[in-house]
Amino acid sequence: MALLAFVLPACDGRREESGNISASEVANRLAEVSIEPGLWETSSEVVGVSAPDLPYEVRRRMIGPRPSARGCIAPEQAGRFIAGRNCRYRQFSMTGGRLNGAMTCPALPRPTIATMEGRYAPRHYAFTMRMETAMPDGAAMTLEIRGQGRRIGDCPAEEEGRRR
Repeated sequence: MALLAFVLPACDGRREESGNISASEVANRLAEVSIEPGLWETSSEVVGVSAPDLPYEVRRRMIGPRPSARGCIAPEQAGRFIAGRNCRYRQFSMTGGRLNGAMTCPALPRPTIATMEGRYAPRHYAFTMRMETAMPDGAAMTLEIRGQGRRIGDCPAEEEGRRR
């Protein structure tokens, strides 16, 4: 259920940090908050791609929506979130229903810098992300992504039975 680096949880408290924050530190902070358990639907869309000499056809194939996903989040899972592994956060803030973050991930297939901003609540979230990835020739490719998630109901009975 995590989309790229982390899931946007619900929280009414203040969480603002800047500097060199590890993924485990962010995950520990996110463990203090939870989203509402149940059946969630998530979706994302690449809305922009740029890179030097990127052929039009390649760019055109990269842009557009990705398949949506549905999954159940059990009560015991609702407080656990995944932060980008092997990433360092330059900035991370969860305040008043807004999320902002900036991170550097040197261990992805190529070094990547990502910034994210969005809104969150107990039953939904929406965000935009900009990722800049170093290419083999030294140039950079930039992706702009929009994503969202929402609780759409209770988990089906067969999902409940499989978790027990």
